Amino acid sequence: MSESHNFLRYVFMGKPQEDSAIGPRVILQQHLDLTRAMQLMATITVFNTVISGYVAYSMTGDPCVGIWSATNLFMAALMMFDYVRKSGRPVPKSVSGRYVARSETLSIFTGFLFGSLPLYLRSDPFDSLIFSSLFTVSMCAGLMCVLPRNPRLVMRYLFGSALPLLVHVGLHFDDRMIAIAVALSLLIFTIYFGARAAFKLYLKQVESVEQATQLREILDVALDGSGQAFAVRAKDGQVVFENGLYTHVKPVLHNIEPSGGVVHALDRYWQTASYEVDRIGSVEIFTDVTSIEDARQEAESLRQEADDASHAKTRFLRSITSELLVPLRTIRMQASMMDAGSRIPVTKADMNRAADQIRLLTESLEGRVEQIIGYASGDAIHADLAAAEDLREADNNPVLKLEAFLRRGLRDTKAS
Repeated sequence: MSESHNFLRYVFMGKPQEDSAIGPRVILQQHLDLTRAMQLMATITVFNTVISGYVAYSMTGDPCVGIWSATNLFMAALMMFDYVRKSGRPVPKSVSGRYVARSETLSIFTGFLFGSLPLYLRSDPFDSLIFSSLFTVSMCAGLMCVLPRNPRLVMRYLFGSALPLLVHVGLHFDDRMIAIAVALSLLIFTIYFGARAAFKLYLKQVESVEQATQLREILDVALDGSGQAFAVRAKDGQVVFENGLYTHVKPVLHNIEPSGGVVHALDRYWQTASYEVDRIGSVEIFTDVTSIEDARQEAESLRQEADDASHAKTRFLRSITSELLVPLRTIRMQASMMDAGSRIPVTKADMNRAADQIRLLTESLEGRVEQIIGYASGDAIHADLAAAEDLREADNNPVLKLEAFLRRGLRDTKAS
């Protein structure tokens, strides 16, 4: 409705709801404006009727002015009745537009009644036209100020009130009447362009509100989808905007003290943040960081397991190293007893026992080496901690260490 012909089409078309610019929001606003302004329009009609009738009767003394006044007061009474009938009803959320359409149609008849004053006067036709035009134009201008968002009603009232004036000009046509008709036409066009500009401005405001509403809905869905509870507060603490998730979690989160900026509530973890914004107030955000917190805890658990495994590996290597040193030293001692430089008398039975002992120790060493290789490749289980504990207890006593190792070697031999 940015072009003039579009506005004219809206004013004169039979069903304004078919115009793409006239949506449910505009129809509802026109309905509410009309119901609220009905009392004011009735009051203005009564005031202008009484003043115009009094002045006209004082100037002309024509008793027909009383008929004109009675008809207009009757229409004012109907307006007041309509206002009283609707005043006790709740404010509707949507309307069909029939009430506004009916009122727009009746405005033609109401305007015709008010503008027909010169038809009731039998005095000088020119003076009657001047007198009636002044009150009629002022009435239309006041109506435009009262209902700037319903130009159809204003323009139809203007057409209805100007019609008897033009009829009066036609009945008493002369040069003076032509001048008044031109002046009246200019006033009509002035009111038309004023109503057009006011209504176009209103439609732009409605369009801006609808775009802002759509953006708000998109923002609401985006914030809910990203797990962010978002609220904007004015400087006085009143909530200007909040999404659905914030409404849900706010009562719970506000009763919990955050630990390191993270709050645990509703089986979720929430990162809290608040920012001050100039000329607005503050922004409060609760972000769902459950996945991040779970990943952090899992990483912490894995790190702890890795530390435990590293400590276990260190203990195992320390233990297995002690087990390797004892048989190696024993083998060295047995071998030193049988070498050529030894002065220890050794019998054949001693040599056999030493050979058996060296064989057992060698097999034990071989098993331990295989265990170390398997542990290093990740295929073996931790070493036997019980034997390692025995070795640690005998760490300062070579004899006990040897006996513990021999017991382990014999146990492994029987098992094989």
